[in-house]
Amino acid sequence: MHFESIKISKQIELAIRWLIFLAQVQKQNKLYVNLRSFCDENNVSFYSLQKINKILIEKNLIQSKKGLNGGYRLKKSPLKISLLEIISTIEGPINFVDCSSFGCDKNHCQLKNTWHHLDLNLTRKLSRIRLSQFL
Repeated sequence: MHFESIKISKQIELAIRWLIFLAQVQKQNKLYVNLRSFCDENNVSFYSLQKINKILIEKNLIQSKKGLNGGYRLKKSPLKISLLEIISTIEGPINFVDCSSFGCDKNHCQLKNTWHHLDLNLTRKLSRIRLSQFL
């Protein structure tokens, strides 16, 4: 077996691209961004981004404004949004292995410590990477 990479989901990638775009637009002092225009410019499924956008709104990463000149914008500074927060918002907590799927005795698992340390290290690293670093 050849291990090449750990892949992130298309939903996470799209969420990150959308948030970077919103941050870039805000940097130019534009207030709100139209979802459809982002999708058209980036060849992205409107339906897919709409679902992700709803989650990002519920988790207070972005805010919406209805009506003329409405759209979406970041709710907080890109300096305060971590990659960990984005990933957790879209997919939940990061775990390399779900021990319950193996049916093993968690108290006697030889892999538990290793996976736990990997989870902690990855979580720490992702929490240090900020959306602002992509700008």
